Amino acid sequence: MPKVLITPRSYGMFNKDINQMWEKAGFEVIREEGPLPESKFIELIKDVDALLIGTDYLNETILDNAKHLKIIAKYGTGIDNIPKEYAEKKGIYVTNTPAVNNEAVADYAFGLMLSTARKISSSAQKLKEGQWTKTVGIELYGKSLGILGFGAIGKAVARRAIGFQMDVIVYDVFQDEKTATDYGITYTDLETVLKNSDFLSIHMPLLPETTNLLNYETMKKMKKEAILINTARGGIVNEQDLFRVLQEGIIRGAGIDVFSVEPPTSSPLLELDNAVLTPHNAAASEEAIERMTLQSTGNILEFFEQQVKKTEGGNKSVT
Repeated sequence: MPKVLITPRSYGMFNKDINQMWEKAGFEVIREEGPLPESKFIELIKDVDALLIGTDYLNETILDNAKHLKIIAKYGTGIDNIPKEYAEKKGIYVTNTPAVNNEAVADYAFGLMLSTARKISSSAQKLKEGQWTKTVGIELYGKSLGILGFGAIGKAVARRAIGFQMDVIVYDVFQDEKTATDYGITYTDLETVLKNSDFLSIHMPLLPETTNLLNYETMKKMKKEAILINTARGGIVNEQDLFRVLQEGIIRGAGIDVFSVEPPTSSPLLELDNAVLTPHNAAASEEAIERMTLQSTGNILEFFEQQVKKTEGGNKSVT
């Protein structure tokens, strides 16, 4: 009986029959909610055939102890927490769940824009504390929105911006001119986006070339009234530098859902009133969780079905 280790906390939350799927496929399920420390990971992964992983950090040492592991299924899109090349060298197949959370993340990015611009979360907290204090913010309607990374999520954000009559400018090394024409958006260089955006929303993968892309020098190019939104990956924004530009008033505010270290217990951003911080929550809609559960599960079950077919095919005699 193959074993699968499942670590995402929200896995199966809205899929009542998910356990039956594993049972019907003949799997033993080991459920341990992450993120897991390395020692616990090493202990659990020794005998498993499949790993269904969320935001846990998976390193080469852990994989060296995974003697039977055949597949890693990421519960989500980004695989920067998985040493993919090292895994594949060891014969471990790596999958993800692209497109399942595009709309959820796009919704959330706009939620952070609104909350930061209109100070919604801080106003709500003050009211709960007994303070009837109105706050003055800025509108999104008619403003300029810069999008860094124009993949599926960036495009979903642009669609929402159209309803707010926003002027959308985009930086991406790969340019989709048809979508640009259809949406009425403009591609330009990074510096132009930084200098001209009232709101700047990040939707890039974390790669060597995007790590610390938003640092003190680049953020100094932004408008004084600008608001920075990051629902992509924490390492794209240098958090120490973001703290500095927010503290010095170089930009108005920031809405941050992802951090270089999670949870960000020692992040200086926690000290600031002009930073709306949330716990890597953008993909956590009921609909997205249901889709991620089904697709990540399906990736593993399909992989093992194909392995069985290959084995059966290889065992057939030729007459």
